[in-house]
Amino acid sequence: MEFIDIYDDLGQKSGKSEEKGEAHRKALIHRGVCVWIMNSKQELLLQTRSSHVMFPDMLDISFSGHIQAGETSLEAVRREGREELGINIDTSKLQYLFSCRECGGIDGYFENEIDDVFLYRADIPIDGYSFSDHEVKEVRYIPVDEFKMMAESGSPMLLPYKTHYLFLLIALYCITLNTA
Repeated sequence: MEFIDIYDDLGQKSGKSEEKGEAHRKALIHRGVCVWIMNSKQELLLQTRSSHVMFPDMLDISFSGHIQAGETSLEAVRREGREELGINIDTSKLQYLFSCRECGGIDGYFENEIDDVFLYRADIPIDGYSFSDHEVKEVRYIPVDEFKMMAESGSPMLLPYKTHYLFLLIALYCITLNTA
């Protein structure tokens, strides 16, 4: 059973933790991490979700997950990288981008999450990933411009994180300006 810390409306820990499924059923505020992997060709890694999880067969963030009770964002990033993609994260290549709130619900499952979003720059070949947790079906790299078109057009292949995608594209644009 996985427990997660519960937060108040201001994003402060409430001092309570809850079993993850129960927190979603009650729409309690909790935290997560999202990591976008980008290679030196300026391509983002997208995962295709497995057929047996929520939002089956859709394209998703490189990897993401809940921050467990008592865990830090960086600890969650390292754990989720191993669990979802079978990779060890070198934190010197990890860049914090922003935090955003995702809210919504479907069939009694409510997301009320504050996500810490990171960019991970690494040239990992596709065969360098492994999927031991059965959440990920496959991964692929796509150029940032192609992702931008998918996000802006509301592609039905992408998970519906419109605000998150907008913030990501703005952050990537700002990073590009600063490195030019």
